[in-house]
Amino acid sequence: MEFSVVDSDQAKIVPYPYVYVNADGSARELHPGERRYLETPFSPFDGARPAVKGSYLDVNGWGEFRGFLKRAKLPPGSEVHAAPEEDLSKPLSKEEEIEFLRSKGVEVTQKPDGSLTVKKGVFK
Repeated sequence: MEFSVVDSDQAKIVPYPYVYVNADGSARELHPGERRYLETPFSPFDGARPAVKGSYLDVNGWGEFRGFLKRAKLPPGSEVHAAPEEDLSKPLSKEEEIEFLRSKGVEVTQKPDGSLTVKKGVFK
């Protein structure tokens, strides 16, 4: 069985029931591509499913403050900035993914056949 973070009824609510918390703690509206992502049904076991912060102060698996959050869980009086014009959740290229993993302390080795080997390192 698959589930979406935002069902079709919730998707019609104005303002949208979820925001994105940036690394600096500010919040913003979601780009339409991010909304589609939250509205897409995923298996609970799918590693690509959206991760949603349980509370404003939660950090993600990389230890970062940023992530999707239910609007109702924002601290009272929080300003919510406009959505970005560009979809920030677009898929990364292979090179961008390698760079991202390395920035997190993961050892990435590219083999001659183009495949990758990743080894857990000291996370930053």
